[in-house]
Amino acid sequence: MISDDPTPSRIVGGGINTSESEQPVVVTQMLGIASSDPVREEVLRARFLSFDPLFDVASSLVAHQLVLRGRAAGADAPPELRQMEEDMLLTGLYSLTQDGLTGELPLLVRISTGMLFSEVPQQLNHRQLIWCVNLDNEQHLARALALQDAGLTFCPTLNPLDAVVQDSLSAWRYLACNADDTPPAVAARLIVDGVRHAHAQARWPGNTWFRGSFFSGDTQPAEISHEQAVQLDLLAIALRESVETLVQFFRLNPDMAPRLLAIANSQAGGLSRPAESTAHALIMLGSQRAGRVAALLALAGRQPTESSRHYAITALTRALFMGKITRLGAPAESAAAAFEIGLLSTAPLALSLPVETLIRKLGLSATSARALSAHPSPEGAMLQLTYACENNDVETLASYAQQLDIPLHQISVAYLDALIAASELDAALH
Repeated sequence: MISDDPTPSRIVGGGINTSESEQPVVVTQMLGIASSDPVREEVLRARFLSFDPLFDVASSLVAHQLVLRGRAAGADAPPELRQMEEDMLLTGLYSLTQDGLTGELPLLVRISTGMLFSEVPQQLNHRQLIWCVNLDNEQHLARALALQDAGLTFCPTLNPLDAVVQDSLSAWRYLACNADDTPPAVAARLIVDGVRHAHAQARWPGNTWFRGSFFSGDTQPAEISHEQAVQLDLLAIALRESVETLVQFFRLNPDMAPRLLAIANSQAGGLSRPAESTAHALIMLGSQRAGRVAALLALAGRQPTESSRHYAITALTRALFMGKITRLGAPAESAAAAFEIGLLSTAPLALSLPVETLIRKLGLSATSARALSAHPSPEGAMLQLTYACENNDVETLASYAQQLDIPLHQISVAYLDALIAASELDAALH
């Protein structure tokens, strides 16, 4: 079939579009770990750093907290275990800050009170970092205030039974609370953990930041694998973070880098010349295309199966088609928003997570959330049109063509163009 469309969906030469030198491995000996050998990033990879989201009252993503995936030593855990986990977290943070944290959102990092008296916070400090700490006595308080005067930002934990923080409320820009606490009358921004219900959230001031299942979805279900959890992290970074953050992700996950490079160097990536490393590829792709290539990898996984290849190729087909239909005149927020919805439409299957959980964990916009959860919207109608194309449902196609005021043959040609273009991804996933 020959397209009469002057701007057919395509990947060749331009990558995934809607028309709208790798760094050395970081080595550090700075954290006092009991070993004469440097602590390399390889040590971190089995316990990958995760970026837990924080949301405002409107469920918009406003910050992250750096944590170790799957690790949370309790208060009764041996001190050696708690120390090891803190060392691992700060070693990872050291790696991330080598070229500077370039994302726009603040990053919270919890440290022990003992770390206040080390040089680590000052050595790792960055304008986006917020150090979370429990201040247990006047000595801890004095040290935190001195470091804050030196330019660091702290978020002490409010303990209603402890006068140390209660007597210094006016000194802090941020204050950590539990959802069961009584909201304090302070100028500081409150960061509330453990919100699980709307009535608990409603008690807090309008500028509060929240963590908890009400905002981010329930804890990852037991059946999700470690690899799927890493894919979810990659998808979140691909959608919202900078190219520099993506580069850092692949530093910490080098086993995923070859597949990213294969996608970037394929017709799907559309680079004008082959990239030699993941960092090189991401920079050459630019912010928008780098995010989209990384999102496809998140859907396909490090070692794609027949099913995951299908999810990734189907997602790209839908994304290209929905972006094109928007440019043909279908009502939508933008071609880029339509593209994102198409790209995410297979994510629940690819990552084995409910749509509602993905919406929370990825911090999706209201436009994307409505379309993916089947609420009536222009983008949702376009997604239904895509399903009709996939199933060759002529009756539904004709109905939507009439609603969108787009000739049926143009819809058919746009879908065929998208299908052909997305098929170029298959070779990179084998």
